[in-house]
Amino acid sequence: MLKIRTRWSRSSAQFSLPLPPDMVKDQLVAASKTLHGLRVRYATARRVVLMSPPNWRTWGDLITVEFDSQDDGGTSVSVRTTPSLPLWLYDWGQGAKDIRLIHEALDRSVR
Repeated sequence: MLKIRTRWSRSSAQFSLPLPPDMVKDQLVAASKTLHGLRVRYATARRVVLMSPPNWRTWGDLITVEFDSQDDGGTSVSVRTTPSLPLWLYDWGQGAKDIRLIHEALDRSVR
């Protein structure tokens, strides 16, 4: 089960996948085209930064996904969301929703 922590308008979660980090990153970049409005802002070897579009809940979120190797060959995935407006206090659950979308997309690619 995915445990999402939210404080004010910032959300975060961590989960593991049994694939190498490079493959997980590539699958996230490919899946971002089908995720609801999320677009890749930039990608590095161990990080993908996405933007969510503004809607009635939020002015948009900056989503940072980081990939770390595990000893068993898998990947530890860390996802953080922050509002695009730094002083924004409430996201009405949009950050958690974005994290769930990313988790489901990556989890689906493992099956």
